[in-house]
Amino acid sequence: MAVTISKVVVPKQKMKGHKASSGNTKPLSVLVSLDQPGRLRVGHLLTLLSISSPTLYARINAGLIPKPDGHDGRPYWNTTTVRAYLAGGQS
Repeated sequence: MAVTISKVVVPKQKMKGHKASSGNTKPLSVLVSLDQPGRLRVGHLLTLLSISSPTLYARINAGLIPKPDGHDGRPYWNTTTVRAYLAGGQS
């Protein structure tokens, strides 16, 4: 007696009401003063510079925007670094 194994393929279900995202970082509100010590993330820089995520990374790679001050799983910039960058009139 032969045994037959058949594979059942279940099509992926689309989630109702789910909108696919672009995968890019979204701008975040800046709730800390640049005169106080603190850390800013990519989303904060997007808001301060009024640019998109791909533009930010392109400018970082080109050396037009300072490299992150550190990484704790995600890149961050100290407020002093961002304040000095903005005071230089570059954007």
